Amino acid sequence: MKRIGMTKKSEISLKLQPLDLLFLMRPPMLIPVWAFFLAGFWHSKNIVLREILLQIRYSFILKGNFWLSFVSFSLLMGAVYIINQIVDCESDRENRKLFLIPLGIVPVKLAFSVCGILVIVSLIIGYKYGTVYLVFLIISLCIGILYSVPPFRFKGKPVLDIISNSIGYGMLAFGIGWITASSFSAQLLVHSIPYFFAAASIFAVSTILDVEGDKKDGAITTGVCFGRKVTIVISAVTLLISLISAVFLRDVVIGITAVIGFPIIIVVIMKKRREFITLYMRGVSYVFIILIAILFPWFLLLLFAVYGISKWYYKYRFGIRYPELLEREDE
Repeated sequence: MKRIGMTKKSEISLKLQPLDLLFLMRPPMLIPVWAFFLAGFWHSKNIVLREILLQIRYSFILKGNFWLSFVSFSLLMGAVYIINQIVDCESDRENRKLFLIPLGIVPVKLAFSVCGILVIVSLIIGYKYGTVYLVFLIISLCIGILYSVPPFRFKGKPVLDIISNSIGYGMLAFGIGWITASSFSAQLLVHSIPYFFAAASIFAVSTILDVEGDKKDGAITTGVCFGRKVTIVISAVTLLISLISAVFLRDVVIGITAVIGFPIIIVVIMKKRREFITLYMRGVSYVFIILIAILFPWFLLLLFAVYGISKWYYKYRFGIRYPELLEREDE
């Protein structure tokens, strides 16, 4: 989160504003969640290449069954992000980021209440989709709690930080999207394999970018534990597995994503510079999201809306530039 030109604490209104509770859920962070969800929804239909254009046309007219599931999962993940902010309240206050809870704009008790309401509403909606769907939701919630809350705090433990993110995005988000349109089967698990390893590759390099802050917070992440060189190799190997499994499964979306990402990760291995690591992490993520938006054109409109409203909110509420499409090295 960019803090250049940030409004001074004394200049930030501590009065709860209408959009504050919405942004407590961190909408920009939901974008990759939605992308994996939509990937699972798409693959559950077992669409062959010659039918893709026809299915894209139909994706404009999704039934209420889809939208209820989309909302249910979004609410649950919003609750997970609130839990993360509650736990990290003190470190966020010291680092001057994610101001809503650290500055007391949203009291911790209110944050817990909002979190509880989101979870309850999510599970009530999810009940409509059956036991398996509810199990996926509950596992997603549990992993979110284990990821953030001590003494487990997987986000600060090597390998577990990558695995928990890979399961959360590559298997659970993908799986919930799949179950929205179809029933649970072994095919769900098989087709989630390239997504699991793609997520692992991205989250591995993300731990490199956060090494200094993690050391300061006492978190022993994969990047802190193994160092830049080994972590980059982990990222490259998991991307290769993602590519091979995508080819085997004839998965065009994640296959194209991995093919585009591979030359970049090779450059990262050779150069090991921060700007190339950032290019890989963000570039590959953007390619994946754009490909999903091609399959679901309305998703592109949602992306623009979330990005535009978020830019406006964070600039005028806190005087910061967030989200940023590209990292500025001078910041």
